[in-house]
Amino acid sequence: MKRIVLIAGFESFNADLYRQAAHLASERCQDLEIDVFSDRALNSEPDTVDAALHTISKPRSI
Repeated sequence: MKRIVLIAGFESFNADLYRQAAHLASERCQDLEIDVFSDRALNSEPDTVDAALHTISKPRSI
């Protein structure tokens, strides 16, 4: 499964739009998981953000 973790900084006001886009992308690409956070989540839910970042697959070397 491919995974994307998006952390919106100065564009936090668009976080809901990003979440909607992530949902649509995940529906179309079953092997894609997308987590969307605002920069505020770094303080309000640090464990959740940390877990999302640490579950990203490591790139394979070719």
